[in-house]
Amino acid sequence: MDDARIKRYFLEQVQALVERSAKESEGFLAYFADHAPRDEEILALVAVSTMLSGQYRLSDRFPAPAEALAALSHEARGEICEAFRSAMKAPRQQPLISAA
Repeated sequence: MDDARIKRYFLEQVQALVERSAKESEGFLAYFADHAPRDEEILALVAVSTMLSGQYRLSDRFPAPAEALAALSHEARGEICEAFRSAMKAPRQQPLISAA
Protein backbone atom coordinates (compact mmCIF):
# COMPACT_ATOMS: atom_id res chain seq x y z
CA MET A 1 0.00 0.00 0.00
CA ASP A 2 1.52 3.29 -1.01
CA ASP A 3 2.03 6.41 1.09
CA ALA A 4 -0.37 8.42 -1.08
CA ARG A 5 -3.35 6.15 -0.40
CA ILE A 6 -2.70 6.01 3.34
CA LYS A 7 -2.10 9.76 3.54
CA ARG A 8 -5.27 10.51 1.56
CA TYR A 9 -7.27 8.30 3.92
CA PHE A 10 -5.96 10.07 7.01
CA LEU A 11 -6.51 13.49 5.47
CA GLU A 12 -10.15 12.48 5.06
CA GLN A 13 -10.20 11.40 8.70
CA VAL A 14 -8.69 14.72 9.80
CA GLN A 15 -11.36 16.63 7.91
CA ALA A 16 -14.18 14.58 9.44
CA LEU A 17 -12.65 14.78 12.92
CA VAL A 18 -12.31 18.56 12.85
CA GLU A 19 -15.82 18.99 11.46
CA ARG A 20 -17.26 16.82 14.25
CA SER A 21 -15.31 18.65 16.93
CA ALA A 22 -16.38 22.05 15.61
CA LYS A 23 -19.95 21.05 16.45
CA GLU A 24 -19.09 20.03 20.03
CA SER A 25 -18.66 22.67 22.70
CA GLU A 26 -16.25 20.44 24.62
CA GLY A 27 -14.46 18.92 21.64
CA PHE A 28 -10.72 18.90 21.17
CA LEU A 29 -10.80 22.30 19.45
CA ALA A 30 -11.54 23.82 22.85
CA TYR A 31 -8.63 21.87 24.35
CA PHE A 32 -6.24 23.22 21.72
CA ALA A 33 -7.47 26.80 22.10
CA ASP A 34 -4.71 27.48 24.64
CA HIS A 35 -1.82 25.80 22.85
CA ALA A 36 -0.83 24.57 19.43
CA PRO A 37 -1.04 20.79 19.20
CA ARG A 38 2.20 18.86 18.91
CA ASP A 39 2.56 16.34 16.10
CA GLU A 40 2.39 13.48 18.61
CA GLU A 41 -0.91 14.78 19.99
CA ILE A 42 -2.38 15.11 16.51
CA LEU A 43 -1.32 11.66 15.36
CA ALA A 44 -2.59 10.03 18.57
CA LEU A 45 -5.92 11.86 18.30
CA VAL A 46 -6.32 10.86 14.65
CA ALA A 47 -5.42 7.22 15.39
CA VAL A 48 -7.78 6.89 18.36
CA SER A 49 -10.69 8.73 16.76
CA THR A 50 -10.31 6.69 13.56
CA MET A 51 -10.44 3.45 15.53
CA LEU A 52 -13.42 4.60 17.60
CA SER A 53 -15.37 5.76 14.55
CA GLY A 54 -15.81 2.15 13.47
CA GLN A 55 -14.97 3.12 9.90
CA TYR A 56 -11.31 2.12 9.77
CA ARG A 57 -10.70 0.99 6.16
CA LEU A 58 -7.03 0.03 6.18
CA SER A 59 -7.35 -3.04 8.40
CA ASP A 60 -6.62 -5.37 5.48
CA ARG A 61 -3.00 -4.22 5.68
CA PHE A 62 -2.63 -2.56 9.09
CA PRO A 63 -4.46 -3.92 12.17
CA ALA A 64 -4.65 -0.48 13.81
CA PRO A 65 -4.61 3.14 12.64
CA ALA A 66 -1.47 3.83 14.69
CA GLU A 67 0.36 1.19 12.65
CA ALA A 68 -0.81 2.72 9.40
CA LEU A 69 0.34 6.16 10.53
CA ALA A 70 3.69 4.73 11.62
CA ALA A 71 4.14 3.18 8.17
CA LEU A 72 3.98 6.63 6.56
CA SER A 73 7.08 8.63 5.83
CA HIS A 74 8.01 11.41 8.22
CA GLU A 75 7.05 13.92 5.53
CA ALA A 76 3.60 12.37 5.01
CA ARG A 77 2.90 12.40 8.76
CA GLY A 78 3.99 16.05 8.79
CA GLU A 79 1.53 16.86 6.00
CA ILE A 80 -1.28 15.26 7.99
CA CYS A 81 -0.34 17.30 11.05
CA GLU A 82 -0.20 20.53 9.05
CA ALA A 83 -3.57 19.74 7.47
CA PHE A 84 -4.98 19.24 10.96
CA ARG A 85 -3.64 22.60 12.13
CA SER A 86 -5.03 24.32 9.03
CA ALA A 87 -8.42 22.68 9.49
CA MET A 88 -8.51 23.80 13.13
CA LYS A 89 -8.08 27.40 12.04
CA ALA A 90 -10.86 27.22 9.46
CA PRO A 91 -12.91 24.07 10.18
CA ARG A 92 -15.67 24.83 7.70
CA GLN A 93 -13.78 26.19 4.75
CA GLN A 94 -12.47 24.04 1.92
CA PRO A 95 -11.71 20.32 2.06
CA LEU A 96 -8.15 19.21 2.81
CA ILE A 97 -7.97 16.88 -0.18
CA SER A 98 -8.72 17.38 -3.81
CA ALA A 99 -10.87 15.11 -5.95
CA ALA A 100 -7.78 14.04 -7.92
